[in-house]
Amino acid sequence: MRPVPARALALVFGLATAAQAQNVDEAKVDQAIKKGVEFLKTAKSPDFHNGYHNSDVLILWTFIHAGVPQDDPKFKSLLDAVMAEPLERTYKAALTAMCLEEIDRVKYQERIAQCGQFLVDNQCKNGQWNYGSPTEFVKDVKVPTQPKAVASGGGAAGPGVTMAKDGKPKVLQHVAVKKMKDGPDSGDNSNTQYAALGLRACFDAGVTLPEGVVILAVKWWRESQFKDPKKDEKKAVASGGTAISGKVEGWNYKDEASQSDKPPYHSMTAGGVGSLVIYDYMLDRKWKDDSFVKGGLNWLTVHYEVPAWNTYYLYGLERASILFGTEKIGDHFWYAEGAAALINAQAADGSWGKDTDWFNTTWDTCFSVLFLRRATRALVATGDSKLKR
Repeated sequence: MRPVPARALALVFGLATAAQAQNVDEAKVDQAIKKGVEFLKTAKSPDFHNGYHNSDVLILWTFIHAGVPQDDPKFKSLLDAVMAEPLERTYKAALTAMCLEEIDRVKYQERIAQCGQFLVDNQCKNGQWNYGSPTEFVKDVKVPTQPKAVASGGGAAGPGVTMAKDGKPKVLQHVAVKKMKDGPDSGDNSNTQYAALGLRACFDAGVTLPEGVVILAVKWWRESQFKDPKKDEKKAVASGGTAISGKVEGWNYKDEASQSDKPPYHSMTAGGVGSLVIYDYMLDRKWKDDSFVKGGLNWLTVHYEVPAWNTYYLYGLERASILFGTEKIGDHFWYAEGAAALINAQAADGSWGKDTDWFNTTWDTCFSVLFLRRATRALVATGDSKLKR
């Protein structure tokens, strides 16, 4: 099977792309993605700061969105490895739920629910997540055997398949998880934003999550948002020419109190915006009216940039923008500008980035391909999912 072109994949995923209006060279985008995938097929799979143990699940997530066929040998080996590994870290549990919900949320509902149990049990007392630790209650999550032929590869329609409003197989039954233990006192906003992505995948797969977990997570994000104490945001807005309404506040890795020397910065602010939008979606709130969401977007507008070296942030910007539902950050077409920067920065071997103590070419290439693919699905309420009060 040949890789799906970017425009066609965007339509399949239900994402409205304004590539032509933004003067995006789709041929160059597709070629960059193709080269990136070829690099990843033989790339190393390093540990993500004790968060992944390896990068198999991140590579698999990238392959799913890059249109790599599920019968591709590398795809199959990655999926088998991910399914065989125990749930021991927040990043991995979240990404596993995301991968399986995208591949087939009905077939893999039990494993997705186990990821949900892991995430719920690992929420910190203040509403954050840290790297996580195993929870024995995962083994108790069981889902009755699913009817046969309920879904086909990639969530495509097939014999006996009923499709939901979001274009994926309709959830046939719900499985509830409840919080069985507390996590540590606090965590960090990187693990915390990925936990939100994983919980969204669980929610969309018919896993009934405790409402209290979501409310506590929202409380954390809202209370930890703050303005840059060293900058006059009003002057920055005036110099940028973009009219801003409301507060201009963002997030850093921890919070203002514990990191007073570190102002808000891009990757954590994008993650905070995306997380709050996801939770507003779960709670059936209007995220475009959320002052904390708008405050974060205002911060990204005032401090707008699309640096090709910061692929972790660019993928966060892609998520925040698509989840919120905007093609522009201020006066900027974020996708066109980010795509141009990434295409120009790609190495001859198809990779992005450099191998350093904190990042490496595998992760940078994954994040770059995910940005170029506009991998995030827009939020579409199906009426099938709910929280447990």
